[in-house]
Amino acid sequence: MADMVSAVTGIGGALLGTAVGAFVTHFLQRRNTSMARLHEERISAYVAFAEAVMELRRELMDRWFAEHNGAAHDSTPVYSARSTMWTAYYRVTLLAGDEDIRQAAAAARETVSSIKKAADVDLMKERSDLTRDAVRRFVDSARTEVSR
Repeated sequence: MADMVSAVTGIGGALLGTAVGAFVTHFLQRRNTSMARLHEERISAYVAFAEAVMELRRELMDRWFAEHNGAAHDSTPVYSARSTMWTAYYRVTLLAGDEDIRQAAAAARETVSSIKKAADVDLMKERSDLTRDAVRRFVDSARTEVSR
């Protein structure tokens, strides 16, 4: 009788151990898959934002030169680039795990917008360079997070 109780206890323990192990394995696999997906989404969002800011920078500079040289300029590409930049910015703010990344993105967003208000070519070029620096700081912050 004692042998039978030991056998049943052993079988029950083995089954319970297998079930708990399977549950833990399943949980960890789901967590790892979610973390990998978040990591890839962050990289995609950060790249898209940096690209969008640099594209808006280019469009604003083109418009600035056209307006200050008396040429006609279609503002549609500027509005499209601005919309793309804002969409990318919102993705960054949603996905960023670090406040420094969100702040660097906001700084890049504000800096690129300042190009349109430049009174002369030197100030416009300075703001253009500041935008490039702000994007670099954003990328540096983002790289720190995604390399962990």
